[in-house]
Amino acid sequence: MPLTAQHAAAGVLDATVDPLGEGTPWEAIHRARPRAPLTCRECGHGLHAKLSPKGLRFFAHDRAAPTCSLVGETMAHRLLKLQLASAIRDAGWYAELEVAGEGWRADVLATSPDGTRRMAWEAQLAQITVDELRERTARMEASGVPVCWVTDHDRPWIGAVPAIQISQPTEPSQAAATDAEVVDGTSVFRERWCPRRRCENDGGAPGPCPGHGWWGPVVPAVGLGVLVAGVLAGMVRTHQVVPGRSVTFLPLPAPIVWTTRPHVIAERGQLDAGERRREYDELADAERERHLAAIAAKLARQQALTPPAVELVRREARGYVGVRDAAPEWAMGVPLFVHDMPQGVISPVVSRISAEVLERLRGLTLFVATETERRALARACGSEQRIVLFEVEIPDQPRPPGVTYRRAGRVR
Repeated sequence: MPLTAQHAAAGVLDATVDPLGEGTPWEAIHRARPRAPLTCRECGHGLHAKLSPKGLRFFAHDRAAPTCSLVGETMAHRLLKLQLASAIRDAGWYAELEVAGEGWRADVLATSPDGTRRMAWEAQLAQITVDELRERTARMEASGVPVCWVTDHDRPWIGAVPAIQISQPTEPSQAAATDAEVVDGTSVFRERWCPRRRCENDGGAPGPCPGHGWWGPVVPAVGLGVLVAGVLAGMVRTHQVVPGRSVTFLPLPAPIVWTTRPHVIAERGQLDAGERRREYDELADAERERHLAAIAAKLARQQALTPPAVELVRREARGYVGVRDAAPEWAMGVPLFVHDMPQGVISPVVSRISAEVLERLRGLTLFVATETERRALARACGSEQRIVLFEVEIPDQPRPPGVTYRRAGRVR
């Protein structure tokens, strides 16, 4: 049952305002004799003015009405359209009901005072699929008319399209748009950061905190009139939430929410922090990979150098050569012993040569596999240090540690 009608002489009449249009009062058409010439703007069938038991004014189709989308609207639907129109007018915009567009019809069409902007507000109380709403939303947006779908039920499409769910007061009045509260569809971003360098919510891992905020409901709920005014003023807008990345959404909100700019900025700050954390972790991983690669390369050099180094020590010291594990006291080089006396070290790590280690290496022979390694050790140990370079074939992959070799009188 529509809230507007086409008058043969006065044009469009709107039952939600006084006068209804072109100076026409309600009394001029309600139970008027002769009957007012009213027709439906949707189907063209005759209409007559009526009052609900609670005083809500509307128009009803005459008997034998054809199929019309406005036939069968419930009182709740009409009340919600009235509430939306009242909220729009309270916000200083013009509100027109049941306006037809290019392939769409708006329950309430809001138009800015300067006429440059329009927005549809749809009372959607009946069941409808997400795909249908997306299609209707796209048709309106193609005409430059954004839309907000309004319901008083928990619907699966809230968040799939720009929409809100409201809670009606127990005894709603005809003009009490502010009595309804928005209980779903709006959201705020709640920031949370770790106060220390180590991220408390990431197992105490070092590095910048990626943030642990989430989108949550607006508490306390705002009134329908407040939301409508905020949306029309541009202060409240739809925001596409992208789950994942570094932001934790607890609880996970709908992908499309109505929110304000500060909350979008807060989310962006946390997402940027998440990017910085990922960059930090990627650098840490890369550094870890380089470290592991350096260890593998050192192990491969030491394994390739062991046979010729053992042979040289055996000849010069004339005894069995013991090969011990690489250790910090030998700058992570492999020490060679004869009769429990150190004779040489295979490929020690230059950066691990401290003053104490340097003193321990004096008088020993150091074995290297590259000229670069020899020059680095010579700078670290001094010109008196004996360094032997063997040109050996270094394998791409070192053998697992713990392998026993029996060659040139060497035992392990």
